[in-house]
Amino acid sequence: MRQTAHIVKSIHSATVLERRLRFYCLSVVCLLGFVGCEQAEPTSYLIPKEDRTVTMPTPVTDSAETKASAPLNGAMRILPGMQAAADEAGGVSYIVPEGWEDLPASGIRKANLKVSDENGAAELTVLVFPGDVGGRLANINRWRGQVGLDDAPFEDLPKFTESYTISQHPGLYVRLEGGAQSILGGLLPFHGSTWFFKFLGNSATVLGNEAKMKAFLDSVQLQDSHH
Repeated sequence: MRQTAHIVKSIHSATVLERRLRFYCLSVVCLLGFVGCEQAEPTSYLIPKEDRTVTMPTPVTDSAETKASAPLNGAMRILPGMQAAADEAGGVSYIVPEGWEDLPASGIRKANLKVSDENGAAELTVLVFPGDVGGRLANINRWRGQVGLDDAPFEDLPKFTESYTISQHPGLYVRLEGGAQSILGGLLPFHGSTWFFKFLGNSATVLGNEAKMKAFLDSVQLQDSHH
């Protein structure tokens, strides 16, 4: 009996010890888990960089008007605002030379005339733009390019230009004799704008009508609200 009791007591002690070991192990595991939760490394997130690129809207233009007024042979390109400036510049009156046809003004053209003869045809356009549109030399060289002439330096201007009064204001008369085509023209700075009188076409036709071109310029009267 004593031996049996000793065995029962040993088994009981072993059971208690096992329970205690299990309790200690469970406690350690929980403690480690708690510490692990407290000391968990932070998670890093990559936030995409904000796109601050601003797309500017494309200016809306009247394609029909742009196409109609698009210049040829290196002529001046019509920019936004030029039509409004032309409308505000006032009107122009003139005497149509004999044999010339007075066509309706259109777009930024304040006047539009045409002449034809046995040699060919030529057209006179009257335009006005704000400011000096690049300056006297740049404008004349633009015309020179239209009749196949090279750009000229400033010191050569007296060779093909002369002072000329237009509408009681000091202007400039331009004579550009090219190959197949030539230009006779007038430039007039006028109260913050520049008026262009360009007679372009067949060289023989243009040069043969030079007297009539000058008579046209002499007859020009610009609407002048400053006087």
